Amino acid sequence: MVERIAHYLTGWVEFQISGSGPRFLNAAAKTGVEFWGFRREGEHTILRGTPSDYKRLRPLFRRCGVRSKIRQKRGFPFLRARIWKHKGMVLGALGGTAIYIFLSGFCWGVTVTGTEVLTKTHVLETAAEKGVFVGASLRDLDPKEAALAIQNALPEATWLSVNTDGCFVEVALQEALPAPEVVDDREWSNIVASRAGTVISVEAERGRPEVELGETVEAGQLLIAGLYQQEVEPYSPVPEELYQILGAARGSVRALTYREFTVEVPREQVELVPTGKRRESHSLVIFGVRIPLGLYSVPEGEYRTWTETESWNPLGQTLPLSWETTTYEPLEEETQILEEEAWKEAALLELRRVQREELPQDSQVVEETLSYQFKGNVCVLTAKCRCQEEIGVVKKISFE
Repeated sequence: MVERIAHYLTGWVEFQISGSGPRFLNAAAKTGVEFWGFRREGEHTILRGTPSDYKRLRPLFRRCGVRSKIRQKRGFPFLRARIWKHKGMVLGALGGTAIYIFLSGFCWGVTVTGTEVLTKTHVLETAAEKGVFVGASLRDLDPKEAALAIQNALPEATWLSVNTDGCFVEVALQEALPAPEVVDDREWSNIVASRAGTVISVEAERGRPEVELGETVEAGQLLIAGLYQQEVEPYSPVPEELYQILGAARGSVRALTYREFTVEVPREQVELVPTGKRRESHSLVIFGVRIPLGLYSVPEGEYRTWTETESWNPLGQTLPLSWETTTYEPLEEETQILEEEAWKEAALLELRRVQREELPQDSQVVEETLSYQFKGNVCVLTAKCRCQEEIGVVKKISFE
């Protein structure tokens, strides 16, 4: 076994000789050449020797009148020579292996699971701030520390973990339920009307309702009492002393209210419009590192911009290699004289904006009358509205 290993390391040549074989073998023995693997095949003698000894035997072949022919070459030196003929492929394979081993130590992708209210973009941005991003070193990443840091930065998450799967990282989380409204029962209060209206629903969670459905109330009128006295049933015996209840009134009172909204919109509208001269910049993003492909400058003045990213997705798996195109479109001011219909539409859009700002949440406009008046270069839009809205507000009881 040791001899075979030695022959493989030094290499060996198998050759055949024909002619004056005994004379050749005697002459070779005198020069100190050793052979092995002797055998006969017809008129030929088969021998094996080292490559260096075979080179020394070439003059001896001619002197002894022996014809030789190499049948095979084996061993490490010949293998190395064959590989070296294709050194480009060998170096490429070695380089590719080295690059693969190097890149396997970095994060190739980050996914987010478990989001409902939170957006995945927000979670990814927070994770990137805490060291979890495409291109981050996996050797320096501690999943437990990263998960704790991300969770501390996301108060909406009650549970969060960072899991690694090969070169990919998953941020799994569970969002917290909305915290219930804290009610201070020790603060005595009533619920009164914030504005006039006709009551359409009353829900008293705590306290006694003081209004009925269909009743018209004024601003400041008591709707649900937190301080009230016991009421005696008509056919019940009258107690010696009526008890009083004092606490925090809680509930909801919705009413049909009347509101007026007025907006003014000029006929001349100054708008920013695209000039049509777009400028694009291209970048190659590798492991989160953006490599600009050229020299670009940001346009002066007002402009709008957007970015399009094309990722490489072989076999449905997004890899950290993408082509990014950023487009800049300059804008210029342009004064437009609105036609009557466009003028009315602009006034209506402004009205809707004002209504969203002034009406309470969960309010609804059920009836609306619009009136347009044109005064010079100004359109005045007046809206008379019937709205369904919450009118109950908590008012603290004071004994001063």
